[in-house]
Amino acid sequence: MAKLGQHFLTDQGALEDIVRASGVGPGDLALEIGPGRGALTKPLLAAGAKVTAVEADDALAAALPGLLKSPNLVVHNDDFLRFDLGSLGKGPWLVVANLPYAVGTAILQKILLWENWTTATLMFQKEVAERIVSGTGGPDYGLLALSVRLRADAELALELPPSMFRPRPQVDSAVVVLRRLAKPRIEPEHEKNFWRLAKTAFTQRRKMAASVLSKSLGRPRAEVEAAFAAAGVEAGARPENIPFEAWVALARSLSPAPRS
Repeated sequence: MAKLGQHFLTDQGALEDIVRASGVGPGDLALEIGPGRGALTKPLLAAGAKVTAVEADDALAAALPGLLKSPNLVVHNDDFLRFDLGSLGKGPWLVVANLPYAVGTAILQKILLWENWTTATLMFQKEVAERIVSGTGGPDYGLLALSVRLRADAELALELPPSMFRPRPQVDSAVVVLRRLAKPRIEPEHEKNFWRLAKTAFTQRRKMAASVLSKSLGRPRAEVEAAFAAAGVEAGARPENIPFEAWVALARSLSPAPRS
């Protein structure tokens, strides 16, 4: 097992399914994160992609070019969270990765903020994958789902049992396919407030969001409830019952009270 507790997918059929789900084809620029021993890299190359792989483990990064012997493979020995994505050029890039469970969400957030990708086919612990694609009203719906929805569309593509990995994890895994939007679903000038409101409400997710936000913003409860009504949300709604589009509307209409 490599650094960060990564589990390597060894089932050949599943590896080919991931490549199909990614849509990678001849001439595409594929960015692989954590290639390990190249189990996924090999079918990506076989699909005709030009693969750039970022591997944090020194030994694995050094061994990979010799294992695969392909002119279409470039390996960077680096921690992806510190890697300069600007060095890759404009792309467009198709991201494919079996992510280490420990840093999967951190890697996802870095990808979402990058502008030069079109699709990302990423494997997570199943529980995290369900949070990524979750919709309004469920226990999995929260800040992670909002962060993805802000910049991409996401769908659950595959579920993989522990038996397909070495070493064998104690949890199921799942693959999520994300498609980057041409622009975020909220204007840049409102994004900071979007996160201020959502983070404040979800820290007290069992309470009525309007009450929590009224206190946090220093705004009269009636004013906040009027904004909720305009966004199509009941005054007594809890955070998980507020759709993404309503969070956007609230971010546009509610801002912190001006300081006296």
